[in-house]
Amino acid sequence: MVDAPVVVGYDASEPASAALVWAAREARALGATLRVVYVRDAHDLDVAARPHGADLGERGDAGAWPVVEEAAALARDTVPGLSTETTVEYASPAGALVAESGGARALVLGATRHGGLYEAMRGTVVLQVTAHAHCPVIVVPAAGPPPSLAPDAPVVVGYDGSQSARAALDTATRSAWWLGRPMRVVVVWRPGVTEWVVSRGPTENEAHDVTEADAGPVLESAMVRVEELLRELGASEGAVEVTGTVHEGQVVRVLHHEAETAERLVLGTRGRGGFTSLLLGSATHTLVRTAACPVVVARAPA
Repeated sequence: MVDAPVVVGYDASEPASAALVWAAREARALGATLRVVYVRDAHDLDVAARPHGADLGERGDAGAWPVVEEAAALARDTVPGLSTETTVEYASPAGALVAESGGARALVLGATRHGGLYEAMRGTVVLQVTAHAHCPVIVVPAAGPPPSLAPDAPVVVGYDGSQSARAALDTATRSAWWLGRPMRVVVVWRPGVTEWVVSRGPTENEAHDVTEADAGPVLESAMVRVEELLRELGASEGAVEVTGTVHEGQVVRVLHHEAETAERLVLGTRGRGGFTSLLLGSATHTLVRTAACPVVVARAPA
């Protein structure tokens, strides 16, 4: 969906404002329209917009549309020449954003801070959307990307050979190509999992721990796939700098460290079940909330 918009969920909060700015720059890089979506609860019959009880003054008293139009104006100020669309939905926030994702190139959300009832509720919405969206979801840290980020910071992808990881690998490859950034493929193996892997699996449809013996071949297969996809995209040889690395350790710790110097971290859902936290997988669930850089979650085709 090359002509599809980049959609950003906006609720006038600090995390949403960081997501708005990041989404505007992403839309410019992709040559896409930015669609700003403000979702109000279906039972909210008050004309005034007071997201999370915050007093927005006269602009809030005038209703939801001035709030979302102001957000679009901020995006255009940040990225001159950017094309924007706006909409206000009265529905379940998670349901409305998942529906918006069906026609989007990417869906951008702000990460939640820890603590407080609102943050817990907002965090639930972010996880639900990330688990069920129809396009890649980009979760931006509340403070935005680190100001000291290098201009050539790479697109980093965690890869374990599973189907969901292959979706992440393809998403990361396209991002690196479109954005003109280097790419790094990271494979993490954990000691002591050989017996579990032999007795339980893994299958290509489930996330799994990579053994030391598997790590090299898993990385090699990833690099082959990246080369194939870059050729399909029309990239000349060497147009994208692609490196691969193997680490021993816990997936979350290794990728959390990688995120400190990454432009974005791309992950698969890595899920096994129907509950949101299981559908995302524990590593993705944690990194969406704690990584220093934006985290892109890509779902494998159903």
